[in-house]
Order: sequence, then C-alpha cells, then structure tokens
Amino acid sequence: MTRPAIELRGVRYAYRRSEVLQGVDTRVAAGEVVALIGPNGSGKSTLLKCITGILRPRHGHITIAGEPVKGQRQARIARSLSYVAQTTDAVYPLTVLESVLLGLRRASWRHDPADLARAEAVLQRLGMADLAQSPLTEISGGQRQKAAIARALVRQTPFLLLDEPTNHLDMKHKRDAIEILTECAREQGQGVLVVLHDINIAVQLADRIVLLRDGRVMADGPPQAVIDTPTLRAAYDVDVHVVEHQRAPFVAGYQLQERGRG
Repeated sequence: MTRPAIELRGVRYAYRRSEVLQGVDTRVAAGEVVALIGPNGSGKSTLLKCITGILRPRHGHITIAGEPVKGQRQARIARSLSYVAQTTDAVYPLTVLESVLLGLRRASWRHDPADLARAEAVLQRLGMADLAQSPLTEISGGQRQKAAIARALVRQTPFLLLDEPTNHLDMKHKRDAIEILTECAREQGQGVLVVLHDINIAVQLADRIVLLRDGRVMADGPPQAVIDTPTLRAAYDVDVHVVEHQRAPFVAGYQLQERGRG
C-alpha cells in the first residue's frame, strides 16, 4: 500500500517579476524525514509556505495525502500538517506551557487533563519541563525555538514542516531536536520536511535530501547520492571537501571561492 504523502509537481512561484520556484517536483511520504537544503534565496522557505497554503503557486500542483492544497481552507490544511516558521522577534505574554497548548487549537483556554498531560510530555521530551511556567519573555531565543517545536509536536499531525528549527540552538539542543524529529517520523509515522543550512545535520537527520538551487531541484535522493564534492561546489559556489565519516558523507570544511574561478 502506498503511504500518504505530500506531492509537488511543477510548482512555480514568483514575487512580482522574480520567479523563486521554477518547476519543483518532489514528495514527502509518511514516516520519512526529508531535509531541504540550498543557498540563501534558493526558494526553500517559499516552498514550505506554498505547501501550507500561505502562498499560492502560479503553476503546478500540490497535494497532501491525495487532496489538492489549492482551494482548501487554511483550517483544513492545518489538520494535516504542523508548520514551524523561522524564528521571529515576536514574543507573547504567555508561559511556555500556554504557548504549547495553543497548538491544540481549542475553542477556549480550558484544557482537559489529557491535553495538559500531552503538552507536559512533549516539554519533558524536549528537556523543557522545568520551564513550563516560565514566561516566553524571560527565556532565551533558543528556548523559544524549542517551545515552537513543542507546539508543533503536540498536535500530532500526519506531517511536520520546519523552517530552520535548529537556529539559535547550541550543539546539545540541536542534537536533541534532531533525535526527536527522527523519532516522530519513525514512531508515529509522521512525514517531516525540514529546511536546514547545516549539511552535516541534514545527513544525520534525513532519509532523503532535496537540494535547491535558483528555485530548481538540483539533486534529490539519499544523503550518499546527493552530498558529494562536485555537487556542493556547483550548488554553493564554494570549494568544499566531502569525506566519508562513519560510512556517511561529511563536509569537512570549505574555502571561499569566487564564482567562475577555481
């Protein structure tokens, strides 16, 4: 039986006259972790916003579990996926626990014991149980980022979309977030599409990597097939060196390289 999936076919999007996505084809299946990488301005965040229905592609088709996104109300799309945008400076006068409970989208502030237990379990899993009653205004940017991840996880939707979720996190918390996202895909059968700039994290996290360049899919496949020295040099215009580390590709370092030289 074919697993439910997010499917994109020929997706194009433009901001005014600047075309950001130029015919993107890819998919994210239930239980699969897909990392979306590429240079700044390659269309990664725009692609996530098209899937969520925040932006409407000019051409192409996007379906979630066989249902077209086009024409659906935002509330219906939200039942199928959770979205964590890039961190903003907006901080609301809520506690961490209250912000996580917002993910359940209840009609009132009154939550039953099952809701509270669910939210507290997610915070415990993210190592934030001791901050549950702390105001968002009094915690760090990295902790607010983890609260946003918790708000998405508590909803338990079929798909998770995350835009640079490890921004502002130190090494330990990056590792924790990666492990939890991977576990959600494996244990709960969630499909995860995550935008990442750290390629080594993408290799550790993802079943598949989609590399965007200038709004097009430059490579799409398992990490071993996508992450190699020639591909990364062409995508990022830098002199990178990919080596094998523990049977997986690893970007050992890079030197800046002028476009068209070297």
